[in-house]
Amino acid sequence: MANKPSTLEKQELRIKIRRSLASTDRDLRRDWSSLLCDKLITWISLNEGIGTIATYASVETEADLSALHLSLLGQYRFAYPLVSGSDLSFHMVQHPCELRHGRFNIPEPVPEIHPPVSPQEIDLCLCPGVGFTLGGARLGRGKAYYDTTLPLLNGKAFRMGVAFDLQIRDDLPVEDHDISMTHIATPSGIRPTPEY
Repeated sequence: MANKPSTLEKQELRIKIRRSLASTDRDLRRDWSSLLCDKLITWISLNEGIGTIATYASVETEADLSALHLSLLGQYRFAYPLVSGSDLSFHMVQHPCELRHGRFNIPEPVPEIHPPVSPQEIDLCLCPGVGFTLGGARLGRGKAYYDTTLPLLNGKAFRMGVAFDLQIRDDLPVEDHDISMTHIATPSGIRPTPEY
């Protein structure tokens, strides 16, 4: 890329994608989330060596992965993110109903109840984002929580961007600190990226 992308350029793109998501019907997003969870369940079952899955509780118009955890309850360990200051940590959660609304009104684990999980223990990290490319670029919310945590994962961990198809773009502005995904998961399917 010849020019460093500006913060304004990224923010304008976030607004555009969020508007597109907000204009979709809630029932349609629920159907897409269900289809996406079905694809993830199949993909996970076909990939040996996955024991710990870092997932997230959806907010606003994000893909809802709660059915994934419920469907795989007891078969895998699930970790959810917790924001504390400028840090993102993951904590083991047995059941999604244990999450409590925290910072930014996002359902998150309770550190006194849910033990921390080292990033090195995570085999599959399901990453939310505002937008992705099939090449593995990720446009987050702008706080860089995942960008600072993803480099701490073990080298064999899958970094999977999770989105609806309308969030996939041909190109996104990328900066040096942006971490690429190894896979992109949408209701249309799960694809490895050139990073993988």
